[in-house]
Amino acid sequence: MKLQRFKEKNSKKVGIILFTISCILLITGVILYRTFAIFQVDTTQNVINGSIEDPGDIYFAFYKDGNIQKEMPKKSDGYVLDEEQSFCGVNGTNVDSIKVSMTEDEVIHVSGVATSRTKCNLYFVKGTYILGKGVPIVENGEGLYEITHNNVTNTLNDTDFQKTEYRYAGADPNNYITFNNEKWRIIGLVNVMTSKNSVEQRVKIIRNTKLGDLSWDYKCSVPNINQCNYVNNWASSSLQQILNTNYFENKSAIFYYGNYDSNIVTSSTIDFNDNYMKTPYSMMIEEVYWNLGGLPKVFEDNVESIYQIERGHNTYDSNPTSWKGKIALPYLSDGKYANQNNKYWFTSSNWYWTLSHGSEVYNLVETMNFRSNELRISTDVTRYVHSVFPTLYLKPSVKIISGTGSGENAYQIVQVLK
Repeated sequence: MKLQRFKEKNSKKVGIILFTISCILLITGVILYRTFAIFQVDTTQNVINGSIEDPGDIYFAFYKDGNIQKEMPKKSDGYVLDEEQSFCGVNGTNVDSIKVSMTEDEVIHVSGVATSRTKCNLYFVKGTYILGKGVPIVENGEGLYEITHNNVTNTLNDTDFQKTEYRYAGADPNNYITFNNEKWRIIGLVNVMTSKNSVEQRVKIIRNTKLGDLSWDYKCSVPNINQCNYVNNWASSSLQQILNTNYFENKSAIFYYGNYDSNIVTSSTIDFNDNYMKTPYSMMIEEVYWNLGGLPKVFEDNVESIYQIERGHNTYDSNPTSWKGKIALPYLSDGKYANQNNKYWFTSSNWYWTLSHGSEVYNLVETMNFRSNELRISTDVTRYVHSVFPTLYLKPSVKIISGTGSGENAYQIVQVLK
């Protein structure tokens, strides 16, 4: 009888304990559900718990092409973090002041966290890194495009260029960058000869406004057209010398230009004042080999065909097929790649010089402009005057530290020295 009474009392006590535990678990579950319901946490995702700033924990959920993933998508697979699509929240509410980004070495940075239980939904898309910042690739509209080339040969050692490049196109893609305390724009991540034995990819930029209106090449000693020299050899051209000596070193220069209506030679003095290439920006420019393949009188108006010719072996007479230097001009193909469905961000409506020149005539160079929603191409004699937009390649040690690339919030850069 004693044993029976003991069992009855014990059962009641166990029942009370189990009921209490069940209530606690139910209340806890409701609180957690209300707190995290907005995030739609899935048990198949990979959630990383780590401490950042002070106080609290942070959780990451990874998405690739909109689908949740167990592991973070990798750079090696061609994926980058889409910062505009990614977001963080606290207690079921998105917090705009919390910013998330990821470096090229795949380290995630979160700022603006002020409380515990912060969860970040990180969305990864196809893209590439521009100066250390992940940039999504687009297939239409404005933005960064992936360009695939056919086999293109390096004119110095007959090795092939990489087949893939990345270029900005459209009416106004977010490709503004602050350089030399001015607004420049990123042409893209493109192939370039960094040495006679190496073709690598570098970020190429162009000044957003013209430096001035100059002759491509016009070297005179007296005001007589018959005693002046003007050819389409970029390596010895007057404009090349002005850009890489006078503009780069802030030295005044005398330049000559021709008049369309007469044979009168005019000279003028350039004083670059605040327009010269300043330190530390001058240290960010990489000296590379620029291809100087010349275009025939008649060529196919196809951007891929033009790109290949510019990197070819044909030049006028004995003009060199490459030139080593820091500052030059955009190629004709650079301008054409920037055009997408008659939407064009590349420079102004003025005719401007390119680096692309004729292979059959000694003094002709290609010019471009964009008017009435049409990209126009023409040629002109080097002694005449057109707009000049300095163009250059940045060293890989240059990195973006802030900005969105918009006209109001251009990318800000630094050079990371090891």
